[in-house]
Amino acid sequence: MLPTGTLEDVLRKRLRNGDLPFREFVELVLYHPACGYYTRAKNPVGKGADYVTAPLLSPVFSYALGNLVREFLGRNEGEVCSIVDIGCGDGSLIRDLAQRDADPNARFFGVDRALSRLGPSSASGWQSATSLAEVPKGTAQLIFSNELYDAFPFSRVVRRGDGLHELCVTERDGSLDWSEREAPAELIRYFEDRRVELTDGQFADVSPEWESFHADVVRFVERGLLVTIDYGFPADKLFHPRARRFGTAAAYSGQRVSRDLLANPGQQDLTAHINFGDLQRAGESNGASTLFFDRLAKFLLTLDITSHELFRPVHEVTISGAEEGLALIQERENARRLVLPDGIGVEMRVLVQAKGTFEEGWSFQQELF
Repeated sequence: MLPTGTLEDVLRKRLRNGDLPFREFVELVLYHPACGYYTRAKNPVGKGADYVTAPLLSPVFSYALGNLVREFLGRNEGEVCSIVDIGCGDGSLIRDLAQRDADPNARFFGVDRALSRLGPSSASGWQSATSLAEVPKGTAQLIFSNELYDAFPFSRVVRRGDGLHELCVTERDGSLDWSEREAPAELIRYFEDRRVELTDGQFADVSPEWESFHADVVRFVERGLLVTIDYGFPADKLFHPRARRFGTAAAYSGQRVSRDLLANPGQQDLTAHINFGDLQRAGESNGASTLFFDRLAKFLLTLDITSHELFRPVHEVTISGAEEGLALIQERENARRLVLPDGIGVEMRVLVQAKGTFEEGWSFQQELF
């Protein structure tokens, strides 16, 4: 049975009017203003929470991005630059970047609609905002986003014979369950416009907002770089009929992944890999050029991540005792997860686009081997 409670009551009331498209279900359980997963007081991100992001995994992540910030400021010397993290969560990344660079021409901003988790920002050298429209542009802009687009509400579809069906949520015998209906025109056009044809029985997870939102971000930039870090693929790999026959949607809770997307609404994260082709197209149709698209590990290596002290050879490290040694081992392991073949640095990808600024000579464009 569905338990009683604010979010469950909202779902019951909504389901009395008919089945709920899965995208609307995701919007409710993640972003309901009173009790959504991302709007509740408890922070879901962290080593002791539901999942961990790269900035919280290891300080070497912000160290490497800090190298790019300094490179950007150096190539825009003397100009006021806005350094912006969109979807900044608790502000960990933008706070670290602000603390690493004391350039008087740098202005640091964290953008997130869940501002309750950000805490005071003035003492950390950065300012918070609920939307990009609140951020002063300065003369040049460096825009970061880390796991922003995979947090967008998304639709689930499945091919049934010659037709595309949208997955919906219904209540059956007191519990949440799946239903299907003919996909609306918007979702049909999504695949037609990208010349993607799913095979019979193949599932896919998409959000038309990926492209439209990114277009807004690109339009904000007058002269600068956009660095998008996320889980995803270009369309040919994201919708591959064998590799991703059941889509990419997943639920996260307590550092564990599940495919039970309807369980414990509001108590687990729901996410899907993004179509980086949507972001490339949005950028290029709004005056931006694609400079880099590859794995996160490669991107961080080009930014000299291994010069951080956590990558120093073991024989050069001095420790005062066993407890410190064990802690250091864990810190070094977390740092390596960002660049080694079995870590998140291989699973995640980075898209860098430029608009009205230098298109050559960036560190991330260098060949490593």
